[in-house]
Amino acid sequence: MPDNYSLFYIFDGGQEARFQEARVFGSTVWTAAGAAMTWGEETRKDYASEAEAHAAYAARCQAAQADGYTLARESTIDPAVFDFALLQTLVAHAARRAFDGVRRAHPEHHINAFALVSDESAMTMGLVANSREALAASEYGEEMLWNPAEWAFDEGGAYFDSAYRLLLQAHRDLPFDVDFVTFRASVFDACIAALAQLDAEGVFGTGARREEFVLLFDVSDSEPVEGAMARLNPPAVVARFEAWMASWAD
Repeated sequence: MPDNYSLFYIFDGGQEARFQEARVFGSTVWTAAGAAMTWGEETRKDYASEAEAHAAYAARCQAAQADGYTLARESTIDPAVFDFALLQTLVAHAARRAFDGVRRAHPEHHINAFALVSDESAMTMGLVANSREALAASEYGEEMLWNPAEWAFDEGGAYFDSAYRLLLQAHRDLPFDVDFVTFRASVFDACIAALAQLDAEGVFGTGARREEFVLLFDVSDSEPVEGAMARLNPPAVVARFEAWMASWAD
């Protein structure tokens, strides 16, 4: 019988607030629950047969909905395959919502920078954004523009919870047989592709407005992903970045 997985949410103001997830593999049922963008509390129970485990899994899913949770995703999982296309879709959807949320939260600011942020192990997922006004007020000047860790806004992180749950299957003690080097590189590529997709749709502006907007994929405490700057920005932005880099070499 296949591994089945379900993810449920309670929403607050349209944003993921609390989650429950359940997975059955073999004769084991695994669950986790907690606040969005947290590891949550895990449980694991072995049953006498796969049929009994699947029945318990179904009961767990019914209980989540009875408790007021909404089903957000259900899928069949092959431990040897990771769904990078789904990750790209989830990241694009979350980034769109987060970017709109930042603009709504700061109507007095002209948002001119947005970055998706992960880490060396490709486990976490979040966002930061900045504005023309925040940049002008910073004592770091142009340096701030290319350092997302110094940016002013990070509202909307919970929108990425579904993508985060997908990534966690590679980090929990669960069946997962994808080569980690391949996994990491492909996760980063899917994230960059998601941002490029939104950019192609004009989410971050077009024409002259887009040439004033910086779009980044950042891996905390790591070197930039090769080629990401050029994939995500028009030549004018890339040239501005290269000029800034050259200024440090002088």
